[in-house]
Amino acid sequence: MARRAWSEMEEEILLTNLTSLVDQGVWQAENEFHPGYLGVLENQMRVSFPEAGIKENHIEGKIKKWKRDYYDLDAILQIPNWPQLRHFRDRKFPNYNRWGHCFVRQEN
Repeated sequence: MARRAWSEMEEEILLTNLTSLVDQGVWQAENEFHPGYLGVLENQMRVSFPEAGIKENHIEGKIKKWKRDYYDLDAILQIPNWPQLRHFRDRKFPNYNRWGHCFVRQEN
């Protein structure tokens, strides 16, 4: 998977688009998203950033990182003294609640 540096604006638009897919209620499966969601997000990102070259693999990598960070942070909030999670100590995560909206299956 190719790594790329994301700008704050690119991340914001990707998270907004991902949240929109979740809100539509057709893309979210039990603990994942239905096939095809990465293509939808790639097309949306291409509209917003036509010269950026953001591909499905970039989007998949960013979402996996967000998901990993979300669940690590959730663990910290449950048991705040885990020494192996100290690398989060001085970082800020303003999107924590938005990540939870996208990654935790919402009950109807």
